[in-house]
Amino acid sequence: MKKGEAPLDGSQGKKVAREGVLSAAFAFLSRQWEVVFFLLAFILLFLQVVFFYIDVGPLASKDLAIAVFASIDSFIINRLSYLTTPGFLLSLTFLLYCPVRPGWARSYLDIIDIYVVARMAIQLVSLNVLVFDMVSSRFFLVTQLLFFLPYSLLVWGWIYWRLDQGSKAGDRGLFRLDLDGRRPRPVDYFVASFSSVFSASISAIKGTSARARILILAHGIVIYDVMGLTLSRAISLVQSHGS
Repeated sequence: MKKGEAPLDGSQGKKVAREGVLSAAFAFLSRQWEVVFFLLAFILLFLQVVFFYIDVGPLASKDLAIAVFASIDSFIINRLSYLTTPGFLLSLTFLLYCPVRPGWARSYLDIIDIYVVARMAIQLVSLNVLVFDMVSSRFFLVTQLLFFLPYSLLVWGWIYWRLDQGSKAGDRGLFRLDLDGRRPRPVDYFVASFSSVFSASISAIKGTSARARILILAHGIVIYDVMGLTLSRAISLVQSHGS
């Protein structure tokens, strides 16, 4: 409080303190949003692994055409994750509270993104294989889809941002967002990614090159595939309940 100003009463003091805390939290998230993003992605991966571990047993034990793939997928999720996830989480926690970002952080975060993109691709193939599964729980595919959809949308938002930032380093932009001339923030790329669920086409972001448009097309294919899998399993659940 400056000299000459009237002291604040209790309610005003609490309001100022609350605004100060919110301002500090917002500044922290603005500075460390990328690390928070990867932590959130690993939380979704962890939940997906838990439910996969619970339900994959019957699927992998049957003599089915998809049993081999289920066993491979189970190994990747239940063995590889025990090695990679703790290491990534420890390093991300260090970066989260590190007052000055180390020089190696940019390259390291890109390596983590390659890992989460690879996991997204593995999950997408798994979901398309599991649609033919008639052995495991009927809700198994549904729970996997519930975790995969937000995970994939987060990853696509990061991909758009990262590629656009890399291209702008060379005075080129791969993507164009409808922001009335305003410079896009990281959150705008994630909003564009999540908006693909609520529109018939991905119209919130446009590609300025053939490579960028192909990437947006791949994003659209993933979304339509997930929606189709969800609809097919929902119909299957309704039919089984009716019979």
